[in-house]
Amino acid sequence: MFNKPKKLKKIPYDVVSYVLIEAEAIKDANDKQMISSYCLGKLEKVNWYLELIETGSKKYIVPQSKAQLEQIRDQLLAAHKTIMATKIPDPKTRPIIDIKYPDGFEG
Repeated sequence: MFNKPKKLKKIPYDVVSYVLIEAEAIKDANDKQMISSYCLGKLEKVNWYLELIETGSKKYIVPQSKAQLEQIRDQLLAAHKTIMATKIPDPKTRPIIDIKYPDGFEG
């Protein structure tokens, strides 16, 4: 019996945007760890797809070109660097009440 190659899911381009948006919202170590883990998981998938292309796998069909995957990989690496560079605010130094007044407010 002949086995048809399995077509893999396309890696969406907005995955990098999602990672960067979530990185901006990091409030604590848990947030940082979760988005870092998500980013590395996507990076691992991209690297696996690239490996399949390079080895000429007959078992899987990769729906994106090598150049597209390399671009996503490079962007994910840069995004992960941003995540790791994000400083987590120290909860001891933040004010108890932090009110943001509109510009020009004189109170």
